[in-house]
Order: sequence, then structure tokens, then C-alpha cells
Amino acid sequence: MSVDMAVTPTNARPSKRQRTSDASIGALQCQVCHRTYERADHLNRHLDSHRNERSFQCEECPAAFNRRDLLLRHQATHTKNAKDGLVGPNRVAERATKACNSCVISKVKCDNGRPCKRCQKKGLSCVTKFSDSSSFTQSTTSEQPPQVFATPADDQVNPNGFDDDIQLNGVYLNEASDEAQALLDLYNTTSYAQHTIPAFFEQIMVPAPDFMGVDYMQAPPDLTAWMPETDWLGQVDIFGNDFTPTVSQMLEAPVSQVTALPAATPPANTDVSLEKIDSDSARRRHAVFKQSAWFWIPERNQHAFSEHENIALDERNVDLASSPHMPYASNVVIPDQLSSAARDRIFQLVSKTAQSQITIPSFPSAECVDKLIKVGIAKRTETDAWIHPYTFESETARPEYLTALVAAGCVCFGVLSVSRTGLALQEIVRVALNRLSENDNSVIRDLEYLQASMLWLDIGAFCGYRRKMEIAESSLQSLVTALRRAGRFDHIRYPAITPSAQDSDEELQTKWKRWVEQESYKRLVYHLFEHDIHMTMAKHRPPLITYAELTLILPASKTLWLAPSAETWRIRYLEMDIVASRPSLQTHLKDEAAILCLPVDIDAQVARSSYLHGIAAQIWEYAQQSALMHEDSDPSSQLWARSRQEKLYHYLQREDLLPGNSPAVTCLFHQFLQMYLHVNLDLITRFAGKCGESAANSAYTHLSPWSQTKEARIAICHAGQVVRAARHIPPYQIRGPDSFMLYHAIMVLWTYSMMMRDRAKKTGTTTPMRAQPSSFLSKVIYLDDAASENQTSIHSFILMNSGIPCLRIISTHQPVASESGVADRPEICNLKYPSQVMKVGVRLLDTTHPDVDRETGPPLVRALCGLMEELGGLR
Repeated sequence: MSVDMAVTPTNARPSKRQRTSDASIGALQCQVCHRTYERADHLNRHLDSHRNERSFQCEECPAAFNRRDLLLRHQATHTKNAKDGLVGPNRVAERATKACNSCVISKVKCDNGRPCKRCQKKGLSCVTKFSDSSSFTQSTTSEQPPQVFATPADDQVNPNGFDDDIQLNGVYLNEASDEAQALLDLYNTTSYAQHTIPAFFEQIMVPAPDFMGVDYMQAPPDLTAWMPETDWLGQVDIFGNDFTPTVSQMLEAPVSQVTALPAATPPANTDVSLEKIDSDSARRRHAVFKQSAWFWIPERNQHAFSEHENIALDERNVDLASSPHMPYASNVVIPDQLSSAARDRIFQLVSKTAQSQITIPSFPSAECVDKLIKVGIAKRTETDAWIHPYTFESETARPEYLTALVAAGCVCFGVLSVSRTGLALQEIVRVALNRLSENDNSVIRDLEYLQASMLWLDIGAFCGYRRKMEIAESSLQSLVTALRRAGRFDHIRYPAITPSAQDSDEELQTKWKRWVEQESYKRLVYHLFEHDIHMTMAKHRPPLITYAELTLILPASKTLWLAPSAETWRIRYLEMDIVASRPSLQTHLKDEAAILCLPVDIDAQVARSSYLHGIAAQIWEYAQQSALMHEDSDPSSQLWARSRQEKLYHYLQREDLLPGNSPAVTCLFHQFLQMYLHVNLDLITRFAGKCGESAANSAYTHLSPWSQTKEARIAICHAGQVVRAARHIPPYQIRGPDSFMLYHAIMVLWTYSMMMRDRAKKTGTTTPMRAQPSSFLSKVIYLDDAASENQTSIHSFILMNSGIPCLRIISTHQPVASESGVADRPEICNLKYPSQVMKVGVRLLDTTHPDVDRETGPPLVRALCGLMEELGGLR
């Protein structure tokens, strides 16, 4: 039976006079206690008292306050005592920040000393059991049964800070809910011993003055430890019998017949075991660990084809298009047919580029190469479609361009031997293009040369092999410079080309091809810009292209772009209502409302995507400016930074991007940017051990107070939405920057979980939610549910830190129903357990490639899964 009562803390101050609500000032009403205020700053100060974050910390003692004036008053006590020759504040006159348990039970005055004077005098155990800093008074309008939180005098606190068996009943969870019951099972079956913090983090998660670096401390794993560098191909035939098996062959072939990549192992002489490790191996791991996640050490005599020595190229006539891994979902029919002469030109380029370093006894047939090229072209039409499928002519195309398309087609497949071939050809294209530009400098203005360069950069940037990824990252500058110096970023280079009903067939054909060439440059530039931003966000380096210099008009709509003939193009063009002034990315960034009313002849998908990436570039700039801010910075600069953050967040929230109306990859990037805006990812990676224990401890000192703020709760809410968007990406498609964004989102959730656990352990509370009112404890908040389904709960969690943040652990790429027709209840990941958070990420990446063993899947996905398993202690 519920009673209309409010749960009031025993140490609460007397309630202030309740102000009557007025419609004119309803916006300045506290949603917790329903007090109203006439000024917004008064309301914000009042909300700070509810949140009880105590962000104003005294530098001379452990005291912390919610208001700056209280801190200044407290510091005045230090100043006065210092003048009187006393050390610290007057403990007799000062009110205790937190009373010990014995004093609370006896209802007597306590002091800030530990042990306090009363416990010392009476010989009692002085233990302080903190309540969660975000507890607050329940609204008087809520109807909840009264709750009594009694603490017996002989209560002994678990030295680890957590009870081994946390008993949750109806006070904390609503057992009528299946999801709440699942969380109850998680609490009751999970002991603290199963979720201990690794030794590395135990030693670095201390205040800076108490930190002492230890040489023999085992560092967490580095991503480079899971990324292969050389000998990734081995003595195999990249065009062998299993190059492109048919559906029946693939389904019937036993696992033992599949030639797998060697396991991605840490550097030599390094033991990855968490249980058995000596000090020497720990030092070696630590030396590797201090390097950047993308650090590659070039070796003497290592060259482009050192990984492919003595590889015989032999292809059997098999059907590539029957791969069950859905290399592309486009319905575009490419009319071109590769001839034997064109196939021979590709073979000549491969043999000439590799010279005597690779033996080539045979080469795929023209039919097989033709299918690979068409896959490479059609795959690009799924997103920004920056290669035109209907004007492609293999007879006149450069062999470097054809070979790049073959490599792009190979890497689209989930078949090991096919993707392996694509990586080998990608290396050949890179070397061939460099030689071509050295022999003839004019080719750097040729469209096919530029498109071939973009293709191999797309393949290498996120292939999962350190050497290839670093070379691709460093080579991006050349392509950016070539397009910039050619003036392709400026609208001046794109004169209007319009068909008319009076054009002859020859004139129309000429106009169409000129128009297609212009559009190809536009789409290439915008694709390059998005690629550059992905590299910036995933690898933490400055962008090479500024959004302000892109004044070229946005690409035409796909209706015009994918017109199969010149006549169809003219008909569609004349039927459209073409506006005189067509927008560019710069136009949309100047006027935020312009993105909401796009002309019909503009590619809406490219426009929205480029706008999102333009905002991403501004977010990067904001992050760099914020890195220079500190508490003593000029107030106007701090105000500008805060205003800029709010403005960028407003831009992102205006975009209505949902999996139903936008590609899932775009939705993932949209949520990632909102997360990025509220968290420093560099600090996250440093805390995880990227740069060693000293840097990890320094990051911890910044992240610990951040984890208790509204900023942190906003960040993890959007991180949960990144996880949700990743589940909507079609199978076998997560292998590039989207996998890195998902990894960073999991790392943000894991860091928040680590801070939550560390805070609860040090304060001696069983769970950070324990001292909150039961009405909010009973609310389980799934951060990876649709935002529209639990919007109220999310807002309550963000503003007041109320509820239990959780994720779902799903074992399939899409939630499936059981044989009874009822959807299986997924496991629940409570953010209290860091290892469970990593389990969510590993399970999700594994399920994105169904029926594919991790060792034969994309190398980057394999590396990320290995790293998260090590950090989460799942091995």
C-alpha cells in the first residue's frame, strides 16, 4: 500500500517556503520539489543542491561544496586559522563534511578528522559510509511507501567496498517487470570477486599526490598488439582453388579446409596472460604499450612486397557473384563488359609492378575480373555513389584504375581468400600509381588517377594492418593537395551544363559526358572530405580539409546521376524544377535552416552527410580550444566555449536522423558526434593505458570528477545510442570507421563504469544507487533503447542521475524470436560492472559477421575484439 509521503534525508535543511506556481514562470520550476524561481541562475543553483555533485573542491582539505560562495567562506576559515598559527580549519567550530556511522547513529556532532575525536575517545571503529552524491529529496507529489535506511551500530563495511551478495528486493526493483527481474538476477548471481579492477587500474586510480609509478606493473593491452604487421599472407595462393567458392562449396566445406589468417598475436617475446607474467615480459609489454595505437616500427629491408614473396597467382573458374556474404545491395546494372585485352592489361600491370618479387603462374579469367570490377563500382552506389556506373568503359580506362576497382570488389566479401587478394592488389595499385605520377606528372589532374588513389586509400585506411594503415593515413595529403591545386574545391571550376530539347544526339552525348565528369569530381571531393573527417575522429589527428573552403555546389540528385543514358538524363532534368542558386556545404553551414529545405535536384543523402561532417570538423575545433581551457581561464573564453558547445549540440539535435529514414551508418556517426561533444576521447584512451601508467593516472584525475557530472551522463546516453545504431547496420558491413566509432563508444561506457565502481568502492557504498529513493531505484534505464521510448527516464537520469543505467547484451545481429514466437529476453549489462560493458562491445562486433569465425573475419574487427576482451578481463 502506498502512502503519500516524501522521503526526507535526516540531515536535510528546513524546507523553504513553497512559491506558488504561475503560468508565466512555469519554465523556472524545479521538476523535483516543484519550487519556482524568478531567475534562471537561482534555479540552476537550486538544481546543483539536488544533484549534490560538490564540484567546488577545497585544495587544502577533503571538503567539497555545491556552491562557490560556500567554498570561499570555507577557504576564509583556512586563511584565518593560518594567521593564528593553526594548521587547517578549526575542527571544533567547523561542520563535518560527512559524519561517521557511530556519530550518525548516536545523533551527535562529528568532525572531519578520521578517526574522529569522539570515536578515538570511546574506542569505537570510525567508519564513514557515504551515500551517493546525487541523492536528492523525493517530490511530495509522488506516492511511494516510506523507506527507512537503518544502519546497525556493529555494521562492518566490506573492505572491497562492495557486498559479495547484493540483495535487491521490491525496494530497489519492480519485480513485476521481466527486465527488472533480469537485473535482479544479475545482482544476485554476481559477486565482487568476479569483477575486480585489474591491478594496473587499481594502482593508477589514485589521487595524483599518492601515485607512484611501478616498473613491473603490467600495462593493459595495446591495439597494436592485436594488429598484424607482416607475414599476414603467408605462403598461399591468393587466386587459388578457394578464391571464390560457390554457395554450395562454401556451405559444405569443413572448417579445416578454410585457410585462415594467422592469429593476431602481440609482438614477439611478449606474454599476454593476465595470470602468468614475469617482470621482464611486463616491461616489454609496457614499452610497446607506451607507443601510439597506430605506431608502426619500419624494419630494415622491408618494402611493399615483402609480405607477398613467392606468391603464385592461380585462379579457377568459379562464381564470385554467388557469395552469401552480400558484397553489395545495389540493383544498378553496369553495361560494360571486360574484354580479354583489358584483362591482359591488368595482368601486365600486376606483373610489371611486382617484377620478380612475386611469381605469377596464372591469372583470373576476364569473366571473374569483370564481376569483381562491377562489385567494386556497385558497392559505391549504396552511399555517396562517387563512381558513375553507366559511363564506365574498361577498354579506355587506365589499368591502375581497373586494378583498384578489382581490389575494391575483393575486400567487399566476407570470404577470406577474396579479401586477402584485395589487400595484395591494393598494395600493387599504390606502388603503380606512385610510379605513374613520377613518370608523368600530368596524371595527377586525371580523374581516373584520382579515383584510383581514393580507392586504395579507402581500402588501406581501416584494413586492420598497421603498416598499410599508417601509409594510407600519410598518403592522404597528396590526394588532398592534388584536388585543391586543381581548384576542385571551388565552385568556379564547375560551370553550369544544362541540356535542352533542341540539342542533337551528338551534342546531348557530349554534354552528358561533360556533366558526368563534373559530378564525378564533386562526389569525389565530398567523399574525400568525409574520409578525412573519419580519420580525424577515429585517429585523433587534425583534418586536412577545412569545411570553409568547400564552396563547390553539392552533387546532383541520384535520379539525375544514375540516369542510364543521355536521353534519360535530359528527360529527368527537364522535368525537375531546377533553381538558379544551388547550395554548397559552406551555404548550409552558414544557414542552419538551409539543410531543412533542399532543392529537388540536390542529392539529399550527400547533403545531409556532408553537413554532418562539417559539424564534426567544428566539433574537432571546439575540442582543441577546450583543451586549452582551465579553471583560471578568462571568463569570457569560458563563456564562449560553453556557448559554442551548446550551439553545436543544438545543430546536431535539429537533425532528425533515425534508422528508418537515414542509413544506419549515418545514424551511428550522428550519435557518435553528440557523444564526442561531451567527452575527451584522448583522456579516455590515455586512461585505458595508451601512454603508460603516469598518463593513465593523470587522465584519471580529470575523469573522476567528470564522471559525476551531467556532461558524463549525456555522453554515455549517446554512447548507448551508438550501440543501438550499430545493431541496425546490415551484416558484414561493419569493417571501417564505423567499427572505430563503436569501439570508442564502448570505451566511454567502460570508463564511466570504472569511475562508478571506483567511487563506490572508495566511499564504501554497496552500489552508487543505494541511497536514492526507491521510486528512482526501481527504474531500469536502457541506454541502447530507442530514445523516444524512454525519453522521460533519460532526461531524469541526465538531470538528476536517477535510475540504473543498463545495456542489453544481444547474441545475434538483430533480436530474434524463440521457437515459441516470443522474443528471447537478452542479458542485461549493468554499468556497475566494467567487464559486462566490454562484453556488450565484443558480442556486438562478433555478431556483425554471422557464421564467420573471428580469426577469418576482418582484421580490424578482430583486433578491436581482442583489445576489449583484454581490458574487460573476459579471457
